[in-house]
Amino acid sequence: MLYNLLNTTKTARFFAIYGMGVLQLLLCRYGILSLEISPTTLLETLLMSFLLLVNLSTINLLVRKNQLSEGNLLVPFLWVLLIFFFPKVYQDSSVMLANTCLLLLSSLIIYLRNNTDGREIFFNSSVLIFVGSYFFLPSLLWLLLLWAHILIYPSKRLRNMLIPLVTFVLLGILSLAIALPMGKVAALVERYYFIPDFSYEAFVHPSYLPLYTIIILNLTLTSWIFWGSYKRYISRFFVGVVLVGLLGIILFPNKNAVGMVYLTFPTALSLMVLIERIRRVWLKELLLWLLLIASFGIILSTSR
Repeated sequence: MLYNLLNTTKTARFFAIYGMGVLQLLLCRYGILSLEISPTTLLETLLMSFLLLVNLSTINLLVRKNQLSEGNLLVPFLWVLLIFFFPKVYQDSSVMLANTCLLLLSSLIIYLRNNTDGREIFFNSSVLIFVGSYFFLPSLLWLLLLWAHILIYPSKRLRNMLIPLVTFVLLGILSLAIALPMGKVAALVERYYFIPDFSYEAFVHPSYLPLYTIIILNLTLTSWIFWGSYKRYISRFFVGVVLVGLLGIILFPNKNAVGMVYLTFPTALSLMVLIERIRRVWLKELLLWLLLIASFGIILSTSR
């Protein structure tokens, strides 16, 4: 039944998934995280609800435009389920804002293969990375992925490599020019300051169990599916996203947020491919229900 409900591209079903995501947002913010109901938190909740709609629309557009699925809504549904694994990202809107920037960036980089002049895409991608890094510092690692795609782009590699650097310098100067009269230079610098912690305790914590579950799913599903015959350009892109995400998990302290931003979309896509390759409908149903139960189980265990 659940698979049949998702095996369509109807707008009503898409908004049903969005409604599920909004309910998840409300449950996490005012139930699990116990945020105070105030005008400020309500306005931020409205902003996050809008960003959730943008993110789901971007994911759905990416899947449909690049024909990544067989005409269903599995990827948006699975992505919403996987965010259940990281309820604390709903503490504020910063991670969601960064995730929106990086999903838009994904669509730009994937579109690059059909574009004869990539300079505008490289510039727009650099701007999105800069904006995303302001809200969530690990977004900077997307520069590695952008440079990798510049290197495999067929023309003017050296000149194009300078576009992200020049963009960051210009936007950095503009940010300082705005922050200086407001006396916010120290706060701006603090956003880009961090010290990596490679101690054993930094990687072993009960709250990281969902994250390591996602990592194991990526190492198994992504390597099996994306190194195969599945759309070579898309495969290389998402393998790169997973590798950059793993680097971010190693370097940055907010590991669950890094996992949510970098790993949920590739994992949802991998699970979708796996489900579509299963021939028996009852097995598809079983897998979807197991994922649904697991996500709610994590929510209940986190709320204790």
